[in-house]
Amino acid sequence: MTGSWERLCLVEEVLSDRPLGLVVGDTGQDRDRVCVVAKPDGQFIAMLDRCPHRDIALSGGLVKAGVLTCPGHFWCFDLETGRRTDEPSHAATLYPTRVVDGWVEAQVPAPAPRVSMREWLLAQAERAKDPEIGESVVVDGVMTNYHDEGSGPPVVLIHGSGPGVSAWANWRLTLPALAENFRVLAPDVLGFGYTERPSNPCYDLEVWTGHLLGFLDALELDRVSLVGNSFGGALALSIATRFPDRVDKLVLMGSVGVPFELTPGLDAVWGFEPSLPAMLDLIGVFSHDPSLLTEDLARLRLDAAIRPGVQEAYRAMFPRPRQARVDALTIDEDRVRGLPHETLVVHGRDDRVIPLNNSLRLLELIDQAQLHVFGRCGHWVQIEHAERFNRLVVDFLS
Repeated sequence: MTGSWERLCLVEEVLSDRPLGLVVGDTGQDRDRVCVVAKPDGQFIAMLDRCPHRDIALSGGLVKAGVLTCPGHFWCFDLETGRRTDEPSHAATLYPTRVVDGWVEAQVPAPAPRVSMREWLLAQAERAKDPEIGESVVVDGVMTNYHDEGSGPPVVLIHGSGPGVSAWANWRLTLPALAENFRVLAPDVLGFGYTERPSNPCYDLEVWTGHLLGFLDALELDRVSLVGNSFGGALALSIATRFPDRVDKLVLMGSVGVPFELTPGLDAVWGFEPSLPAMLDLIGVFSHDPSLLTEDLARLRLDAAIRPGVQEAYRAMFPRPRQARVDALTIDEDRVRGLPHETLVVHGRDDRVIPLNNSLRLLELIDQAQLHVFGRCGHWVQIEHAERFNRLVVDFLS
């Protein structure tokens, strides 16, 4: 937690059964609203005065036996952890709290930078017309674009590495289906989509893994299931092998992460140079279904690939020799073999980008793995067989 220590109230102002709501700033942001609660052991805890489910002030609730009950829909939060007692994936936002000279103090986050009304209106207009723009959160100083839908156990979707790709472009057919059962989060990985690109970029497995872990930390997600597509599968494997306690279940689709020889299809993807004919060719490489090969889709993806700074970042990620890029995304097989997680491995039989042998190897290495191969399917399982893919993933994660 970063921010300043704020003096909130005198100890005697906080009743044992009633939270105390306070305003600690005039920015108009959520962080201005703080709720102070007395715990059964005589200590105090301060928190954001807002229920994580809806904009309801927790200070209007009741406290009993170390539990705060929200007045809106009666969610109950444990005062030691902030987590919902019956569904721990939901949590109130707790702040570091202390008592100094009879005053309750809390470390409240610093206000977000102010923006002018014009900037705010322009941002809202941009978001309204572009579904690829979702929520934003600062991750280690980088403004990170992500989508957040549904409620329930958290599932993080990690996209692939096609030119102009974003979380929304990759997962637009998956997000609403999974959100019926889970809280589904889909970030734009560092260097992709609408996530801020650093001025002096260094793109590698370590950096991408660190950014995703920072994303989990910024949203206070201690443990999640991961769904990784292609390049995103290598990032999911990297997190799961390094920090197994942060991962519940794994879904790996057309995944990188094990040794393989660079395919002509992947070489074409990473070596893309923007033009409409080149994008049409690339869609043909990605998909088995010829009905997807339309000029409208190609123009849409080409427009995304030629936004300012996008192609420059893309070239920096996957320069020649590209076999070295494949090798740099490979996870040590002994670490993969040691994965304890239930894992669903998915692949398109006719994939021309990532060989089916990758998924067969993952099935051999991961003890609790199962494999589903889709016939008449290329690299875009989640698009070409969206309904069946979504049902398979929901059943597995459930």
